[in-house]
Amino acid sequence: MRTKLCSVLFIFLFLGSCKDNKPKNELEGNWYGFDSDSSYYELYISDTLIILNHENMGFAEYIYKRDGNRVITTTPLFFERVWTLKDINDTLFILSDTLETHHYHRLMEPIDFFGSIVDSLEYISFKEKFSERIKNHKK
Repeated sequence: MRTKLCSVLFIFLFLGSCKDNKPKNELEGNWYGFDSDSSYYELYISDTLIILNHENMGFAEYIYKRDGNRVITTTPLFFERVWTLKDINDTLFILSDTLETHHYHRLMEPIDFFGSIVDSLEYISFKEKFSERIKNHKK
């Protein structure tokens, strides 16, 4: 009985140690910010992709890689930009480079952008709420 218990315990410990120990990416999620002209925009960030949804320009897609406090973004035309991640917490992160600094605030919405794109009704709802957030910002 004791050997079986030890074997079962060993298996659980072994399987637990095989878990992916990849650190959590604090950038993942939905964020919003403002341009210098007060235009509203949102960023939807996954583990490798940033979707920019700008009130005037619409959608833009960037591939990104995080390397410590550096965030390297690449456009579909392979234009690369290196940002410095100055601060990050649950509600805010700041990116800067030699040209500009951006402050991003976590968007507290029950529907996540990447989750909404698998369901057409949720996606429509997400887009409508984006329009509502723009209107609320303009008030």
